[in-house]
Amino acid sequence: MSLFDYPRINFKGTIQLNPGTANNDDYAGNALLPASWGPFAGETLALIDSKTVRARTYGMSDEAFIEWVQHPQTFDIQGSPGMTRQIIPAEWNYYGGMDSSITAQVIGVQTAPGEIYSQPDASVPLTELLGAAIGFSGGHFTDVNSEGSPPATQFFIDTLTLAKGDQTFITGATSKGACQWLNFYRNVNLVADGGAGGYVYHVIRKGQAGTTINLPGFDDPNIVGVIFRYYLYRADISGSNAQIEALYQQKKTNPVTAEIVGTFAPLYANEQILTSPVGRLLLSNQTQIPTPSGTQNNGNNGLIALAPAVLSQKGSLVSADFIGAFPDYFQNGANPKYDFGEVSLVVFAGANSAVVGPVNYAATDQGDQQGWLFDFDLSANPAAQQVLQTAGAKFKLVHSFLGDIMEETDYYFATNQQAIYAEQFGTGAEFLNQGTTEPATVAVFQFGQQLTPENCPPITVWQYRSVPLQSPGKAEPIHTNLKSGAPIIVNTDQPGNFLFTFSINDAANPVPAGYPPASYSTFMNPPFITNAPSITLRILPNDEDFSKYFVDPSAADPVGNDLLTFDVVFEKVLRTYYLLYPVMNQIFPLNSESAVTQMAGAILQRTEPSIWMTSGYMPRTRDLSASRVKLLRAWCRKVASK
Repeated sequence: MSLFDYPRINFKGTIQLNPGTANNDDYAGNALLPASWGPFAGETLALIDSKTVRARTYGMSDEAFIEWVQHPQTFDIQGSPGMTRQIIPAEWNYYGGMDSSITAQVIGVQTAPGEIYSQPDASVPLTELLGAAIGFSGGHFTDVNSEGSPPATQFFIDTLTLAKGDQTFITGATSKGACQWLNFYRNVNLVADGGAGGYVYHVIRKGQAGTTINLPGFDDPNIVGVIFRYYLYRADISGSNAQIEALYQQKKTNPVTAEIVGTFAPLYANEQILTSPVGRLLLSNQTQIPTPSGTQNNGNNGLIALAPAVLSQKGSLVSADFIGAFPDYFQNGANPKYDFGEVSLVVFAGANSAVVGPVNYAATDQGDQQGWLFDFDLSANPAAQQVLQTAGAKFKLVHSFLGDIMEETDYYFATNQQAIYAEQFGTGAEFLNQGTTEPATVAVFQFGQQLTPENCPPITVWQYRSVPLQSPGKAEPIHTNLKSGAPIIVNTDQPGNFLFTFSINDAANPVPAGYPPASYSTFMNPPFITNAPSITLRILPNDEDFSKYFVDPSAADPVGNDLLTFDVVFEKVLRTYYLLYPVMNQIFPLNSESAVTQMAGAILQRTEPSIWMTSGYMPRTRDLSASRVKLLRAWCRKVASK
C-alpha cells in the first residue's frame, strides 16, 4: 500500500518559486571583502549569521547596507590571490516573498498494472480527471538552514485544489513537505541549480476541516487521504547582474520557474512514514555514466550517477519509483530524458541473478504519464521469482555495457522529521515539525520490511554543525546504540543549524569506508547530499534574558514595560527582517515606529503559534525564536492597549 498502490493520478507542468535570497550566503568561504574594507578586509561574503539570526552589515548603516546589497560589488576570490569577481550581495531575488504557484494538469491515470490512460475512456471513471488543473492557495516555502543548499527546504500549501470545470476533485491543506534526495546530476546539459532536482512528498487527510477528496477509487474506508508527491527540476534562474540590478531599482521580484512532475495516490490508514515512499532503496555512489561530448553539467569529469529510487514488492508485483533517478538532457528548449543505453532491473542473491525487466526510462512522455512509477509482473518470470525467494535477495539496475549502475542498500532509514526546529536551552527531545512538537525518530527497513527495535541492529546517529557555511563542523556520534523508533535526544545549549545522519555499525555491519565523511563540507556534495539519510535541525537562539522588559516576567503572555521601547524591539527582533527581507517593508516599513504600532494587532495575529503551518504566519522564514517572539508580542500588547 502507499504510493505504489492504485489508482494513480499523474500530472506535469511548471511551478514558480519566489525565494528571498539575501539570506542564502551562497558565496560564504568563496568571496572575501577586499583590502579597501579596512578592519573587515578578508571577511567572507555572508549577509546573515544564521546561528544568532542577525544580519551582517560590515559596519554600514542600515540604509547604506540596503543600497550596497542591491548592486554588483567587487570581491576577492578565496584561494586565488589577485583575482576578483563582481557579485550582487543580495544574490538574484532580494525582494522574494517565499511564495509559490503552480501551473500543471493531469496527463495520465493508472487503475491497475499496465492499465495507463492518457485519453478519456467513458468506461473508466478515473479518466475524467485527465486535464484537471492543480492550484495552490497560500503556497510558500523556506529553508530550515538558510546558508547554502540544505537538503531540507520546507514546502507549505494552505489549500491545494484539483479541479476541472465546475467539478472539484481535491481541496485541502497539505502536510509540510521537505525536499530530499537533492540531485545535482539531474541534467546533463545544465549547471548549478539548473542542473539539480529534488523530491517532495505531502499528504492530505480526509476529515480535516475544509478538506474534500472526491476521487474515483478513493472511497475505500482504509484510504484515509491522498499522497501528493512530486519532483522539481530544471530551475530557470535567469538574469545578468545588470538585469537583476534593474529589477531591484524597481523593487521587483525575480522568481524562478521549474518543471514539476508528480502523482496523487492513496494514503492508507496503516502508513506510518508520511514524508517518502518506503520499501527497498536503490542508490549509486559512483559517477560512472558518461555525459555527451560538448555538454555542461555538474558531473565529475563529465561523469554522473543516478539519484535514489524506491522499490516495493508485493506478491508477484514489483513497483519502482524512478521519478528522480534518471537524468534529463536540456537542448534547444526541450528537456527529454538522456538516453545513455539499455537498463534492466535485476534481482540477485550471491552469484544467482535474473532479469526482472527492462526499464524504459528514455520514453519521456510515457514516463510522465505514468508518474515515473514502473510496474513489473513476475507471475510469468519463474527465474526472477526463484531468486527473489532466496534469503538476502536484492535488486539492482544493470546497464548493457556499464554494468551495475544502482544497487539496493542493506538498510533504508526513513523519518517523518526531516526538517525540524528546537529552542536553545529546550529539552532536546521535542521538536517543532508540522506546527506542533514531537520526538524525532528514525525507522529502518531491510528487504522492504520495517525492522522492529528488537531485530534492528544498533543505529549510530552522527551530528554535523552546519554553520557557518565557510567553517562548519566535523562528524561526531551523539548516539551509538539508538533503537529503531526511539527518540533522538540532542544538546540544545548552542543555537545554529545541525544535520544528523545514520549508520548501522554492529559487528556484522561495520560502517562503510568513508562514511560518514569527516567534514560537513564534504557531506554537502554528491553523493552524500543525494543519498545519505538526514535530519536537518535548526536550534533558535534564546541567549538573552528579556525579563527586564516585562511588567510581569512570570506571565504566560507578558506586557512590555517602559524599558521596552521600539528601539529595543527593532534592534532585538525586527532589524534582521528589515535588512534582509524587504518584501515585508512593502507592506509596512519595519523601521517605522508609527507604522509598526499601527500594525501591532496584526502582528499579534500573524505570530500566533496556531497558524505556524500557514502562509499567514510571520516571519515566513520561521527563524524567530521563542524569546524574541515573546519580546515582540509583549511590545505589541503594550502599544495596542494604549
